[in-house]
Amino acid sequence: MGDALTEARRIYNRLWRQSTVALKSGGWQIDAHLQKSKKDPRRGATLVARPDAKIRERVGRFLHAAAGICPGHYFYQPAQLHMTVLAVIPGSASWRRDVHRLPACRKILAQVLKNRPAFSVRFRGLTVSPDAVLVQGFPRGEILARLRDDLRNALRDGGVGENLDRRYKIAAAHLTVMRFANPNADWGRLMDFLRSHRDTDFGETHFRSLQLIWSDWCASTGVVRTLAKYALKA
Repeated sequence: MGDALTEARRIYNRLWRQSTVALKSGGWQIDAHLQKSKKDPRRGATLVARPDAKIRERVGRFLHAAAGICPGHYFYQPAQLHMTVLAVIPGSASWRRDVHRLPACRKILAQVLKNRPAFSVRFRGLTVSPDAVLVQGFPRGEILARLRDDLRNALRDGGVGENLDRRYKIAAAHLTVMRFANPNADWGRLMDFLRSHRDTDFGETHFRSLQLIWSDWCASTGVVRTLAKYALKA
């Protein structure tokens, strides 16, 4: 468990150091899709874990305060909050090329997730990337890491895992809670606010189930479809 926690802290700390430097020098990345009135064309299938109501409430209070400090960005609603376990079909505008793999992926997921144990994640503190604000998640033990590895191996062995980890290999357990959408933001004020929440404790969730969802980039409530639910053993 110590190694996993150490690696998670290393990932989040590296993101914070690199991204805060980039943001100070104007290196933020604005998601153009979030600035347009038309719908986001990006779609994908993602295996997710939903944090419990207490964590959603605490994150919601933080985001309400953030919106007052630095408006104009994209703030997730509590119902959108999720931790990505694995991007089964990574979200993109060219999703139609990959959607044919979905039935095979669902069959493999059902096999791998049968009789899997539940796991816990502590959500504490914030970090940033050049395009988003993340609530840091720290898994208890190695259950989540082993699950991800087993899913990757099974999907690749089944011939439907060629696009896994296309953007990056998911190793952390964060919640994306805010995306940058306002190029004229007061970045200094925003960073001061985020720094004040660098170690805020949002709580711990014991995940007893997972969901496979079909959604747009931000898992918007009007777009998300739940394709399957998987119970985990207590």
